[in-house]
Order: sequence, then C-alpha cells, then structure tokens
Amino acid sequence: MSRANSSLFEPNTKTVIESRTIMKNYNTQPIKDLIDQAKTALVVVPQLNVDSIGAALALAISLNKKNIQTKVFCPQKPDQNYSKLSGLELLSETVEASDLVVSVTYPLDQIEKVSYNDDGGKLNLVVETKTGAPKIENNQIAIQSGSASGDVCFMLGDESTLGDKASMVSKGNWVHISPVAAQKPWAKATLVDPDAPFCEIFTFLLPMLGLEIDIDSGKDLLIGLRVATQSFSVNVSPETFEAGAINLKATQPPEETTPNAFDNQAPIEAIERGGSAPADAGQNKPNPNSMV
Repeated sequence: MSRANSSLFEPNTKTVIESRTIMKNYNTQPIKDLIDQAKTALVVVPQLNVDSIGAALALAISLNKKNIQTKVFCPQKPDQNYSKLSGLELLSETVEASDLVVSVTYPLDQIEKVSYNDDGGKLNLVVETKTGAPKIENNQIAIQSGSASGDVCFMLGDESTLGDKASMVSKGNWVHISPVAAQKPWAKATLVDPDAPFCEIFTFLLPMLGLEIDIDSGKDLLIGLRVATQSFSVNVSPETFEAGAINLKATQPPEETTPNAFDNQAPIEAIERGGSAPADAGQNKPNPNSMV
C-alpha cells in the first residue's frame, strides 16, 4: 500500500486547503496564467474510466462556476456505471472546431483598418494598408479551417490514444495532466504526479487554482477516488485519505455542517447513490432503555 515518492512534492513544504495541512506542492502558476485569460475551456479524456471522467467533470463544473464555459470530450460513451456522476450533460463524444482563421504575415503598424462586408451573401474580409505601404502578397496569407475548441484546453492522459483526433493538440493552449511522466512539446503547462489517480490530483489542484470544490464536483472526485483505489485499499498514501476527507466534507450541505468533523457525514456508498446520511448519523444520543 506504499507509494513511491514524487519529485513534485517538497517534504518540508506544506499547503493549507480546507483547513487541513497537506503535503502537495504543485507548481500551478503556468496553469493559473492560462485560466485567468480564458473565457472558454475544453477538457479531453482520451481513455474512458471513472477516475479520469470524474476528475474531468469536477474540473468542468468548477470552471463553469467561474464563468468559463467548459465542455468535456471523450471518444468513448459512458454506460450506467457512470450514471451517478454529476455534470454528465457537459460530456460529449464529438468535438468540433469550425472557426475559420485567416492569418496575414504583415507588419501590424502598416495596416490601417480591418473590416468586412456582405457582397450579395458573400462575406468579404477587407484589410486596408496604410498609404505608401507595400501590398499584401498571396504568399503572406494563410487560411486554417479550424481552431482550438477552448481558450485553454486540458489533456488528462496520453493524446496518442485519440487516433485521428490526436492532432487537436497542434492548436491552442494545452495543459497536460497525468500520473505518468511524458514529454509533450505541445503543452504550455504540465503537471505529473506519479502513481496518484486523477481524482486525487484534482482534489488538491482545484483549490490551488482558485477553483471551488462544491457538492457536485466533490461527489465526482470522491466516486472516482474510491474506484481508482478499490475503496482505499490499493495505491494509497496519506494524501489519498486526505483527498477523500476533503471531498467527503465538500459533499455535505452547509446546513448540515457542524464543528465536529465526524458529525453528519454520509457513507461513501450513500454519496455514490446520491443519497445522504440519516438525520441522526454520527450523533451520540442517550440510550432510551435505562441500564440502571
């Protein structure tokens, strides 16, 4: 049940999340810089499993709450085993990039104005150069029939398993997140945490990015974490249990939260069924039958 140490962690560096002290220390600044500039996002899951889909949906839910319009792409369709996850409406088996991008290799300080007009149903793009500036030659114009599907894009795993869709990484601002170390030249930011399942990674990553773990995202992360670790019995570390505690706490409605961390906590099985703990769960009550 032991786990190899990761070079991503600094043993003497502690980060506080959810009023708990943990030992994760990800370098999140490059990812935060991309998110801060984004209005749309795409999360790609090359291989369908509960852990990766749970993490992807949790990320999408958190980004949407920050007004970043986000969708999740996975080429495989989930079955009933995924029905308890929140945010499944954000998941799609297709991804389209239908934007038309016209690139002109020309000094911007020599361009007077860019405009368009409707010529009998035909769209004309007009680039006016300044007086005396050289004209724009045909070899300075490039047309691309597609662009990235989001201002920031996340790849959860190895894109090579996407087949002909793997070329999507050639465009856009990509973040590569994986438990497996790999060189990805297309990635603007990379986060690798060896041996940690995706849902453990994202439990700590989301707050570091300033994103909230709420009831829905917490439930997704908790379900994925439990499946990935076979109910916390394999591939676990102290951080794994810490992640479970953070997500379990997030799934509790605010009105049920008490100062005692063990009060009103629903069993993991109930969370997966979308249920909650009995009203008197975790509470000490007097025995109605006197022992005297």
